[in-house]
Amino acid sequence: MNTFIMWGGLVLLIALLTFLNQKQIYSSKVKRAYRELRGLAEAVRDGRASPADLKRWETALEEMDKHPNEFNKLDSEIGLRGVFVLYLEQYYPHDPRLSGLQEAAGHRKDSVWGMKFGDYGSKK
Repeated sequence: MNTFIMWGGLVLLIALLTFLNQKQIYSSKVKRAYRELRGLAEAVRDGRASPADLKRWETALEEMDKHPNEFNKLDSEIGLRGVFVLYLEQYYPHDPRLSGLQEAAGHRKDSVWGMKFGDYGSKK
């Protein structure tokens, strides 16, 4: 009977941890940065961006850098790095970060964890 209770408790603990992982509670700063970056990316794609948006980009990206998993999810969803590169190319073509960001945007991950899945080319 003790073994059954221990296994049942373990299953409940795993279920609880899985549920909590799906319902992560983020600070208002992270939520604000997430919304801000989505809006900025949409503005760049629609041609509504302006040079004055750089401070907003930097502030939101700085906050998201503290949460790499969420940053990677956002990059996977909207191509965040690529959009930021487009913004910099358009308004700040001499920015020293541009070459590194172009390199990073050129190598998109296939998943949040960065594992590559799919065709890796010929095996010859």
